[in-house]
Amino acid sequence: MEDILDLGKINRILIPTNKNPLMEKSIDYITNIFPDATYYTIGVVDISGEAIMLYTSYSSDYLDIMESLEKDAINEAVELLKKKNVKMGDSCIAKGFPAKTILDYSKKNNINLIVLTTSSKLGTEGFKLGSTVKRIIEKSKIPTLLITPVSKCGKIEKVFNPSSGSKYSFRASMLSISFAKHFNASVKMLHFGKIKNQNLINTLENYAQSLGVKFEIEEYEGNYLLKKIVDETEKYDIMIASRGRKGFSYKFRYFSPELALGKLEKEVIELSKIPIMLINE
Repeated sequence: MEDILDLGKINRILIPTNKNPLMEKSIDYITNIFPDATYYTIGVVDISGEAIMLYTSYSSDYLDIMESLEKDAINEAVELLKKKNVKMGDSCIAKGFPAKTILDYSKKNNINLIVLTTSSKLGTEGFKLGSTVKRIIEKSKIPTLLITPVSKCGKIEKVFNPSSGSKYSFRASMLSISFAKHFNASVKMLHFGKIKNQNLINTLENYAQSLGVKFEIEEYEGNYLLKKIVDETEKYDIMIASRGRKGFSYKFRYFSPELALGKLEKEVIELSKIPIMLINE
């Protein structure tokens, strides 16, 4: 059985910075949840072929301009973090492929949570999962917290825990209960389909009872699972779920990382009204 995740084990948090209007909202939110953590920041100048091709036709000083923007973004994030009086770790500017650079940095610095922000599509209220964020979610082996333009970042009183019944879902459920204990909140598990492993459910119920956490389980066997999950996010304050799921394709995620994030998960992320923490391997 995997180690049980709890709130206290998340204590080294990485914030990839950019000129994103959500940065202040995200920093305020994450530091309220983890006031005792150490915070790291990183800005990445994208040197991928696609980025270079896109910008060099407009300016030969692309890298200098991008580096200057990243420095500004990091400085803004650091100032926001200082105002929150949290512990500060390393801040750095790097050049590279953004997702790979961020994940390599996380591994090197023993990061155990990556905070990801993304913006709405230009000129619309819609939101589309960006390629860098998507790749980080697909390849990360540590939890990721995603905050979108429509995320309701407020007080945590109700935790939502969609579950497929996988071992990674079990870990996410345990963390959901730990979260609820810390914030004096309740947990609602939405189990996809009929529960088959009653032993895991008993463990979760006993854990919740031992912590004095109200823990509700709903088995959902209906159609329109996406709509059901998105509708539920209207009622809760944070979603804690597993990226891992049962299924043949997921077993090949190490060879093809894009298989780690299915169509359902991607659409849930794009439509959720609350922040989402994904528990990976």
